[in-house]
Amino acid sequence: MKISVFLSSSDALDEKYYKLAAEFGQKLAQRGHTLIYGGANVGMMRVMAQNAKKVGAAIIGIIPKFFDEKGLTLEQIDHIYYVNSLAQRKQEIIRLSEAFVALPGGFGTLDELLEVIVLKQIDQLHSPIVILNSFGFFDKLLEQFEIIYEQNFAKPQFRDIYFVTQDIDQAFDYIENYTPKTDKNWFKVSKKDFMEK
Repeated sequence: MKISVFLSSSDALDEKYYKLAAEFGQKLAQRGHTLIYGGANVGMMRVMAQNAKKVGAAIIGIIPKFFDEKGLTLEQIDHIYYVNSLAQRKQEIIRLSEAFVALPGGFGTLDELLEVIVLKQIDQLHSPIVILNSFGFFDKLLEQFEIIYEQNFAKPQFRDIYFVTQDIDQAFDYIENYTPKTDKNWFKVSKKDFMEK
């Protein structure tokens, strides 16, 4: 399966995050999946991709040309796509991928994660989405999601759009056993619709 991973490009993190990226990349390869990611040679992105490659995974990278011009492209990538913008990068990642996983990351990671959540919310995407909440990194974001549900900015059943776990194997189990669902009534906005389970 082609799995897209969103995660940090920072080289200034606590070592535990690089260990997480390494373990995730290794297990992705061990379970026979193809890695799709942003193509960079920095931060958790580099560590994950190099470890996936070391264990035998094929790697697809999608990187904006202006990043490549700064020498930020990982050399070990099997198939590289060059794009003109971050928006095009997201489009290509979504087009090529069969599943999505968010590891700890910054604003770019949040942008990518929320894009696929919204596409799935409006029934334009039917792939599994996993939030790997290692070290409680996404706790505050998930609390904000709960505020959104509690105040009726989104229907409570949209919690089913994504799967949250701290366990890497559980993340892959969810992806590998996923059955797509569609919500033909995502556009309903009455209080009754929000209250329906």
